[in-house]
Amino acid sequence: MTRRLVLTLDLNENDLDALHSLLNNPTAVAKAVAPLDHREQARIIDVLTEMAGCLVEAIDQ
Repeated sequence: MTRRLVLTLDLNENDLDALHSLLNNPTAVAKAVAPLDHREQARIIDVLTEMAGCLVEAIDQ
């Protein structure tokens, strides 16, 4: 089952930079969250990559 999530974030430039850092390093985040679970890492990477794509689209509008 797929769910559509819509987020509204009010971020200052520093927070936006932090979000970019998080989304630009999905592998590092996945390894930190699930160091021994490669399947969970793959899911985390997919989610963060999708979020990064949405962020780019939102900023370009």
